[in-house]
Amino acid sequence: MAVNKEEVSTTCFLCGVCCTKYQIRLTFIEARRIADELGLAWEEWLERYTSQGCPGSDSFLLRRYNGACVFLEKVEGSNIARCLIQPFKPFACREWNSSLYQRACQEGLAKYWRLTVGPLGQLEGSDQDRRHFLSFLESLTLADDTAPRK
Repeated sequence: MAVNKEEVSTTCFLCGVCCTKYQIRLTFIEARRIADELGLAWEEWLERYTSQGCPGSDSFLLRRYNGACVFLEKVEGSNIARCLIQPFKPFACREWNSSLYQRACQEGLAKYWRLTVGPLGQLEGSDQDRRHFLSFLESLTLADDTAPRK
């Protein structure tokens, strides 16, 4: 039986690996919104948060810092990284689909949870590591369910 890789999606487990793999391109409108939300003047925002040699005036590349998106913050002492602009993050980031078949997600599983993904989408690793990871995912889902809706 073939596995539909689209069906093996998972809640984002906040490893931040995707934020280290890709440099995000923003539209002008997205860039202005982030600058406005951060309360920064346009020129200051461009200087601080976009890559030098940006593609042009209609799109921009977010700057990288320490090998990751400038807005990624690693939570010290944990497996969690968080986006500092989560409520108004760019479209490319909002559209990212966490999946056990996404290479970045697999890297995060291996790096932070000592888990791999089997050919049928099953988590492979020690029982303890799997339980710990699944418990963490459940806590994220519960936190999502109790978060106020806008």
